[in-house]
Amino acid sequence: MSTFRHQYNPIPNDSGQSEEIPLVSFKRKPIRRICQCPHFVLAEIGEKEKLQPSHPRFGPFYREDESEVSGKKAAWDKILEKSPDNKNKTLESYLSAMRRIEKEARDAYGGDKILYNYNLTQSEFRWMMIQDGCFFLLLALLILGVSPNQLGYPDKHIIFGKKDNEEDVKRWIESMFFVGNQIPLVVLNELMKQSFLQAIVQRVKNWEIPSDLSKKILYNLLVLPALEYANNQVTITSPLPVDLLDALHRLMIGPGDLISMDLVENETTEDDLEAGAEKGYSKGDISISATELSKKGIHFGIVEEGGCTEIDFKDYFLFPRLYLPTFTVDDDTELLCKSLKYYEISQKHCNGEGKMSQVMRSYLQFMNDLICTYEDVKILEKRGIIRANNPYTKEKLPMMLNKLAGKDKKTTTHKLHMLRIKLRDYNIAPWEKFKIVAILLFVFTVIQTFLAALSYIKPPK
Repeated sequence: MSTFRHQYNPIPNDSGQSEEIPLVSFKRKPIRRICQCPHFVLAEIGEKEKLQPSHPRFGPFYREDESEVSGKKAAWDKILEKSPDNKNKTLESYLSAMRRIEKEARDAYGGDKILYNYNLTQSEFRWMMIQDGCFFLLLALLILGVSPNQLGYPDKHIIFGKKDNEEDVKRWIESMFFVGNQIPLVVLNELMKQSFLQAIVQRVKNWEIPSDLSKKILYNLLVLPALEYANNQVTITSPLPVDLLDALHRLMIGPGDLISMDLVENETTEDDLEAGAEKGYSKGDISISATELSKKGIHFGIVEEGGCTEIDFKDYFLFPRLYLPTFTVDDDTELLCKSLKYYEISQKHCNGEGKMSQVMRSYLQFMNDLICTYEDVKILEKRGIIRANNPYTKEKLPMMLNKLAGKDKKTTTHKLHMLRIKLRDYNIAPWEKFKIVAILLFVFTVIQTFLAALSYIKPPK
C-alpha cells in the first residue's frame, strides 16, 4: 500500500488569504503530555504490535507513513456537506473553536517545539487538530454503535460503512490507544460541541453505557460531555485528562495516584526467603495466589472507589480481607494493559515522571501472582473483582496476565512489596481463630456458671 506524508494545508478564507490568526493563550501546561513511543520500546514490542499502514494516524508523531486512504478528507467533506450552515460559516466555527483552545492543545504535545520539530505553522497545526479530530470522533461514534446512516454515509462506504466483521473496529481501537497516536481531549471535547456532531449525538435516542473498557472510556470522555453540553449541564473534572491514555491510566491507578509509589526491585529476594525459612516457611509457602490465600482464611473485598493504588489488606480478627479494584476482562484488555505499560515508559522518558513509570507494571505483576489458575479466577469473580464479558476471555485470563507480566523485570512499588510480605507471613488458619473464640466462649461460660451458682448459694442480702 502506498503511503504519503499527510499535509494540513490551510484553507483560504473569503479574501483568498490563508487562515493565520494568532492563537489565544490560557491555562498552564499539563504535567503529563502526549509523547511519542520511545524507539527502544518500539524495538521491543515487535512489528505486529506497531502501527501498521492500515492503522489511522492522529496527531503529528506518526503521520509520515500514513495510509493514502486515511478517511480524513472524507470525514471533513461530510461535515461541510451536512452542517446546517454554509461552508464558510462552518469553517469559521471550527477555526474559532480551535483558536480558543490551541495553546492548551499545543501544550499537550509539549508546547511550541511541536511546531519546529514537525515543520508545522500555527495554521497547519489547527487544521491537523480539526481534520484528525473529526476523523477520530466519527470512528469513535461508529465504535459506540452509531450507524453509518446516522453519520450520513451509505452502508457500503469503504471506511464509514457497515462492518461485516470486527477487524476494522479492532484496528481503530488499537490505533486510538497507541502511545503518542493521540488527539488532546480538550480538542475532541471542543469539536463535539459543533452542530454536526451535536446533531448526531442527539439523533441517538437511547445511548447504552458500554461494558467494554475501551468503549466505556470513549463514551464517558466524548459522548457524555457532549450530552451534558446539549442539556446545559456542566460537570467540572479537575484536572481534565490530557488524552485517552491519560484518562485510562488515571482510572486504573485511582485517586491514590503516585503516593508511596517508590520502586523496589526483586520483591522476593534471597533475604526474604531466608527470613521465611527461619519461621518454617519454604519457597512453596510464599505463593499469594487467590486459592492459597483462601486456604489461609483470607477473604476478598472490592475497592469501591479507586484503582490499583488503593489495594489494601485489613487483618480483621475473624475475617482478614484483601481489598482489590475490579478488573474488567474483555476483548481489548490485553491491548489496553500493554498500552498503559508503554504509556508509563513514555511519560518517564519524555517527562521524567519516574514514580509513575512502573505502577501499572507492578499492578500486573501482582495480579499475575494472584491469578495463576482458572480456580483463582473463579474465586475472584465470585467476589465481583473479576468481571468478564464472556467465558472465553475469563478462561484465558491467567495466560494473558502471565504474558503481560511474565517477561518483565521483577520491579514493584514499595506498597505492594510490603503487602506481599504481609500476605506471605500471614499464617493463622481460620480454624485456629475459631478455636481461640471457642476457648474464650468456654471460659466466659464457666465464669458465668460460677457466678450464677455463687449467687444461688449466697444470695445477696
